[in-house]
Amino acid sequence: MTLERIMADLSDPDANIRHTDLVQLSGLSRVEVMNVISDWTNIGPERRRELLDKMSELAGDNIELDFTALFRACLRDGEASVRASAARGLWDSDDRIVIRPLAELLSKDPSPEVRSAAATTLGKFAEMAEEGKLIRRDGQRISDALMAVIENPNEENETRRRAIEAIAPISSARVHETIQRSYDDDDTLMKQSAIYAMGRSSDSRWLSTVIHETGHRDAAIRYEAAIACGYLGDDETVPHLINMLNDEDTQVQLAAARSLGNIGGDLAKRALTQAMKRGDHAMEEAAEQALASIEFEEDPLGFRFDD
Repeated sequence: MTLERIMADLSDPDANIRHTDLVQLSGLSRVEVMNVISDWTNIGPERRRELLDKMSELAGDNIELDFTALFRACLRDGEASVRASAARGLWDSDDRIVIRPLAELLSKDPSPEVRSAAATTLGKFAEMAEEGKLIRRDGQRISDALMAVIENPNEENETRRRAIEAIAPISSARVHETIQRSYDDDDTLMKQSAIYAMGRSSDSRWLSTVIHETGHRDAAIRYEAAIACGYLGDDETVPHLINMLNDEDTQVQLAAARSLGNIGGDLAKRALTQAMKRGDHAMEEAAEQALASIEFEEDPLGFRFDD
């Protein structure tokens, strides 16, 4: 089927979006993207956003699909919600070519939703930079763009929070100070982002703080602490996460199960096995997935050797 025919089908607001059509938009050449975009404006903004979100879901499930070229082109869409969806969709891209347009969106786009989405996706590239997978200039561009937002007193708090979460993997005194200031902030949401950032930093300096917050009176804080424990991956957090499997808040329980799956070990496996027997469908599913994650880490090829 030609791209023209595919776009005609996708343009129909009453038609179901077929995965087989979307797959044809993967790996487009520059000329093909230009042809697609020429028809793109004939599609309503809500449908455009829905198409991008569906592509993002597909790319998350299948690493062979690459919608980077189309997502990148849609960063210039006239509709803010579409630009935000395009920015979020680039999370699955490893192509450094998207760093500069994302940084420009973060600093210049008039929509807080778009700036927040750009900050979040830059967090993926911040992690790559810290791992040495990007050239130094890219890492500096990411850090400069995120810090400019964080230190801008006129910026929306939501965007600043996402920028703090995004910059966390970059190891520097300036970033550490930023996380500490955010943690000390009177704003509860800012504190939540700081705890999440502590986890994403993978820095053991935050371990005692994160463990302390697993007992916070606010469920939202406990939830972020549970997630941060999983990122930090330290065995010391396991007993605290096991206690959180019985938290009064369901989302905290599920976050604790997922983090136990990230950390692994015999103690975590026993606790998750017991959690599966509670008769709670959500916990049963979360514990099962966590156990599968532990088993994969222990034996990624699925082999078992007997003595």
